[in-house]
Amino acid sequence: MLLRSVGASSIEQLWERLRRQPFLLDPSRRREYVALFDRAYGSRRTEILTAADRVLAHEFDLLGSGACALGAHLPWHEDFKSGRRWPLEYAPDIRYAELDRPTDVKVPWELSRCQHFTLLGEAFWLSGDERYAREFVDELADWIDRNPWGYGVNWACPMDVALRAVSWIWGFYFFAESEACASPSFRSALLRSLYLHGDYIASHLEKADVNGNHYLCDAVGLVFVGALFRDSPAGRRWLATGSEIVTTEIEQQVSEDGVDFEQSTAYHRLVLEAFTTSYQMLRLAGQTIPAGAWSRLERMCEYVAAYLKPNGMAPLIGDADDGRVQKLGTQAMNDHRYLLSIGAVLFQNGELKRAAGDLGDEAFWFVGPDGVSAFDRLDGAAHEPQSRAFPTGGMFVLRARDAHLIVDAAEVGMRGRGGHGHNDVLGFELWLGGRNLITDCGAYLYTASREWRNRFRSTAFHNVVSIDGEELNRFVGPDALWQLTYDAQPQHVRWRFGCELDYFTASHSGYARLAGSPVVQRELVLARSGVALVGCDTVTGTGTHRFEWRFHLDPDVRASVDGTVVRLDGGNPCSFALLGGDPARLRLETGWVSPSYGVRQQTTVIVADAEGAAPRSLTWAFLVGTPTAESCGAARDLLMRVRSVDHVQ
Repeated sequence: MLLRSVGASSIEQLWERLRRQPFLLDPSRRREYVALFDRAYGSRRTEILTAADRVLAHEFDLLGSGACALGAHLPWHEDFKSGRRWPLEYAPDIRYAELDRPTDVKVPWELSRCQHFTLLGEAFWLSGDERYAREFVDELADWIDRNPWGYGVNWACPMDVALRAVSWIWGFYFFAESEACASPSFRSALLRSLYLHGDYIASHLEKADVNGNHYLCDAVGLVFVGALFRDSPAGRRWLATGSEIVTTEIEQQVSEDGVDFEQSTAYHRLVLEAFTTSYQMLRLAGQTIPAGAWSRLERMCEYVAAYLKPNGMAPLIGDADDGRVQKLGTQAMNDHRYLLSIGAVLFQNGELKRAAGDLGDEAFWFVGPDGVSAFDRLDGAAHEPQSRAFPTGGMFVLRARDAHLIVDAAEVGMRGRGGHGHNDVLGFELWLGGRNLITDCGAYLYTASREWRNRFRSTAFHNVVSIDGEELNRFVGPDALWQLTYDAQPQHVRWRFGCELDYFTASHSGYARLAGSPVVQRELVLARSGVALVGCDTVTGTGTHRFEWRFHLDPDVRASVDGTVVRLDGGNPCSFALLGGDPARLRLETGWVSPSYGVRQQTTVIVADAEGAAPRSLTWAFLVGTPTAESCGAARDLLMRVRSVDHVQ
């Protein structure tokens, strides 16, 4: 059936035809890739081979598991962290979200995405060692044998089916010429299963009234499988469907200034990868990307350039499950600079090159030797960092030479439904004094623990003001893990970026439902000299309330309270100081930060609390160095100076 549909006389003929089709990776230039990699990234060779050898030993570190030896036969159906094994039943009937058990279906899904195939492929190209190709063949044959079409937990989520197909196709282009892949029976099994993946995705699209990253990734899978089998009627249908979705959904899921509407930096990365990868595949298939979609993709890259901190790390805003479309590089989990390198090449954008710094190995495998040359030709000369407002997307980035502040004034997520957004409106992350100082907390877990899931997306886990212990946005229910009531709607958002001071202010309606209708307004002033962030939080309304301010420190920061000052050590000395307003008590409490899925680290939280009548205000500051009466007075003056300016955008 497959051969007849694509007009091939044999599996060998089809294999060779597909191998020569244009793809993101060009196997005909393998020697050129390897020579260039060794010149530019030679130090990464050992890292890649060592990591690939761990795959040969079936040692995996997935979703916070730590290094685990999984045995001779990979546990495709098992959450090996908890020992839960899902039965081989019809996939749509499987109940995989077991909120009353500490199980996580994401573990078998992540393993079955096979995103380590690109690692094996890189190791094979760099070393020529057939062991990596044999592992690819053995794993695929085992997966196909133990996961019949439509049965088992690995067919239960179409997004994961789509991302697995993407991984297999990357593997095909890395290994197509290997001796291990020469067997006609293996070639037939791989191509037949990929064709069936396309059929499954097309008949199980995760379309809803509001579509998010699942529907988008379904479409990416259709683009990949459709492009591979575009000589068949079904392949052309899949390619057309995928193309329509990825080129229209960017208008639905991404604001006109480039911010993904799920209100998460980690999901912004995933969605940007999805659009970028599928658009490149469409271009290689001879299709034209609409100008509006192509322009919005560039805006997404510009948002990344703005939100990345001086060390290249992304803030931990909203949910994060370590999701990727493909994994090609050795960069740290939260290092998003490779997106800027790729964007610099695609859009011939020197500003993105400047923000990226260099073209990392993740970008190298994506853009190839020609992309490396294009990157080198761009002018990426350094200049003073610029603050950026993304008002449609609701994100604001205030930057100076040694300071970076990102403020969330967006809707809760997915057009007010919650999704991957948290209770973080008017929350922020701060880099000051040469280090990460104030962090968001990340996400930690999803269905494996409803309690921890809800804690990490709660108001108390964000750098905001809470009133009477209430949530900014009420939880719909303890089991509604991706829903929030849209109470905290941002209001009166204004900003002004100047030569010496940057100013931001906004309020929200999250607590207006309480007695006395309190409304929180936050003002933030960043000195462009990079020595101070001054904030003033004002609560209007009436009645007696309990007020709490929380500021979550980076886990590397040590803190001690001294009256109205918190001294912050563990790097260049900084401090937090109460500067004025109504009296509040300072204390430190223990908190948690999750830098990646399934991982949590203990940290310290600065808490200021007070009880009394509204209206109420508190002025505070983060300062570089030890605070003095003079520096605190100067910080207060910053707020007074910026308030005196008549015109604020």
